[in-house]
Amino acid sequence: MPVVTERLTAVMAAGLDELVADDHRIRLPTQAARRWDIPGHGQIALSRWGLPVDQLLVPGFQSETHPILVPNVAGENERRVIAPHQRLYVIGRWGRHESAAKIGAVAGDGRVLALWDSPLAVDDVHPDLAEHYRDLYRPAVEFVNSSVAQFVECCWRWRAAVEVLVADLEAYDPTWPTEAALAHCDLHESGKQIVMDQFRQIDPGIDGPATIWGETVLDELV
Repeated sequence: MPVVTERLTAVMAAGLDELVADDHRIRLPTQAARRWDIPGHGQIALSRWGLPVDQLLVPGFQSETHPILVPNVAGENERRVIAPHQRLYVIGRWGRHESAAKIGAVAGDGRVLALWDSPLAVDDVHPDLAEHYRDLYRPAVEFVNSSVAQFVECCWRWRAAVEVLVADLEAYDPTWPTEAALAHCDLHESGKQIVMDQFRQIDPGIDGPATIWGETVLDELV
């Protein structure tokens, strides 16, 4: 059986049509997609491939034809990403809990951003943890992908990668000798790096581990 790095390399090289699961996706109808003011390749990606429904992302396309998502441009960090007057089309949520970020596509340029109701700072954490998070600040708006088409591709490749990574974790045997266990862990980490490297090729805007995709892949969030 191929090792995890070989399997992930194959997943990253596969055509997108090979990775899409018909029974685990939701698509934006073609006519609805055409009414969104985003670049054409993003419209095509949402209507042709859609988004997986069984991962961290919870897809939920808005029914309105105009962008309805309003960003909280709370400060300079948010202004680096979006202007107060800009609006977004709702794509879904990044997680299933109530405080999960909303995911939207910016009207016009089609960038995909994550939006929270407000920034997260040290004052928002429990007092007992404040000492450990003195420099905490998460803006209310964060970059996800440079385009909807890139976002769609990353979502499907991540879904396929998760299946490989989970199988690899399940294959771990606690009775292995230390050397074999460490080698297994090293390969697993190398596999995640293969995914990140491919994501940066898909979208050079994903510039490091402190991004939404960086945190998702390196922490194996599903």
